[in-house]
Amino acid sequence: MLAALDAWAGGLAGRLAHGLDRLLDWAAGARWRGVALAALVAAIMVLPGLTAMPVTDRDEARFAQATKQMMETGDYVDIRFQDQPRWKKPAGIYWLQAGAALPLGGPEAPIAAYRLPSALAAILAAMALVWAARAVLAPRAAVLAGLMLSTTILAAAEATIAKTDATLMLTAVVALGALLRVLTDQAGRFTWVVFWLAIAAAILIKGPIVPVIALLAIAGVAVARQSLPRLGALRPLPGAVLAAALVAPWLLAIWQISGGGFFEEAVGRDLLGKVAEGQEKHWGPPGLYSLLVWATFWPAAALLPGALAAAWAERRETLIVLIAAWVLPFWIVLEVVPTKLPHYVLPLYPALAMLTAWYAERGVAPDKRWLLRLSAVIAALPGIGLGIAAFTLPLALEWALVPGALIAGLVAAALSLVAARAALLGQLRAQAAAGGLASMALVTAVLQFGLPSLDTAFPSPRLAAMAAPLVECRGGPVVSLGYREPSLVFHLGTDTRLATIPDAAALLGEDPATVLLLEDRLRPLLDDALADQGVTVDLVSHATASYFNYNRGDFETWQLWSVGGPGDGCS
Repeated sequence: MLAALDAWAGGLAGRLAHGLDRLLDWAAGARWRGVALAALVAAIMVLPGLTAMPVTDRDEARFAQATKQMMETGDYVDIRFQDQPRWKKPAGIYWLQAGAALPLGGPEAPIAAYRLPSALAAILAAMALVWAARAVLAPRAAVLAGLMLSTTILAAAEATIAKTDATLMLTAVVALGALLRVLTDQAGRFTWVVFWLAIAAAILIKGPIVPVIALLAIAGVAVARQSLPRLGALRPLPGAVLAAALVAPWLLAIWQISGGGFFEEAVGRDLLGKVAEGQEKHWGPPGLYSLLVWATFWPAAALLPGALAAAWAERRETLIVLIAAWVLPFWIVLEVVPTKLPHYVLPLYPALAMLTAWYAERGVAPDKRWLLRLSAVIAALPGIGLGIAAFTLPLALEWALVPGALIAGLVAAALSLVAARAALLGQLRAQAAAGGLASMALVTAVLQFGLPSLDTAFPSPRLAAMAAPLVECRGGPVVSLGYREPSLVFHLGTDTRLATIPDAAALLGEDPATVLLLEDRLRPLLDDALADQGVTVDLVSHATASYFNYNRGDFETWQLWSVGGPGDGCS
């Protein structure tokens, strides 16, 4: 039996490698083919979670709600979540989300509309990486780099979330491509324009991250070559003026509106605060990203051990110097900074995709058996683990078997085993092909079927649907006590109040039209607060729901209440 399975896996690996070779040969025959192929694969990766996934807490919901408020108020300069300033990031991503949502319903647009900039950015990033990699890689390897980036788990996940990181990755790819052309004396007439446009866009999306990576990369090349690189083709002075002209208008506007508060919050508290200490419980030890990369860069991560060994052996080659200069200095910075989140390294992954594509195209596996075994383990574990989790989590939390998650999850696990077998035998392109297909199956299993089926873990749509008829009928303020996720605000409206217990008690006494969403565990505390304030109200329950609060790690029961009963025919 095992021999038959091994023979089947070996035969499939051979066919996949042959198919990938033919596909790369075809794509490398014309520039548009490689770009089109990268776009197609990236689209396959981002589409599963685009519409199926509910609004996720907490970052995505905050970004989307702040964009919704921009459209509601017509103020596209000041960024707010309800009545609170949201000045941690510039306005660029909110403008992109508003531009996508306005023709699709404006403030009433579904969450998929807010995710479109991230999805399109991931597709464009894969296409742009084919262009960028052609500066230093052969055409086949450049196409493979685009495919590897698009099938990376972290890139696919960020492509289906309405926040900054996928668009930031796109600006990083464009800046990297322009810089590679300058450093290899291949710059064209408008390369400097492309570079500085990418820098300006990156600043408007997430501040100085990509400019810092580029500066550190230039410094890294200077150290490696022991001489300053020639940067005249970048036209630093007119380029900086161009970037400033694009960025300065909004900076001046937000300075005036916030009285300097934006810079105090974005730079003083957010940026420098992350450097000083782990913010918002996101502390991590040095070396954390070097551990996470084996999962977040999967499936290309399985090629990394061999790629790093090959890169060290050829460390003086221009390609290796340029990739190392883009990746290593900022990676070290991120490892030292105490605040850590998995997506912080995403702007560096395009360069890693180039490295693994270069290694896979060389076709020379390492002669050390332990490296092959390590690659096989990395190829197998994430795909098998996440593939199985895609259908077992709904079973554990919902007592529901989701057929789509089961089928796609098992396919992902099987292809991961094929990739592991190829890795063990040093069949690099078979490993790359099987891993890429496993990743496609995995995102389908997790984002299209598995996670969307977890109603108890994503309760906001269900809670909002239960509350909406009573809210519309009574017309009063909506107060949520206990459940404080911003996704509820996105679903129920900007005026929804995520209240404290004393505030909720006061509102119930002031406005009998108030609709209350209350976790059962807090009912005694609310009764005490009402008594302390001398408020007497008759609370009537209309509906009950249970859900899993993944921030508290516990199941909760929630009830929908009104003051004095339906009264006017509400039910």
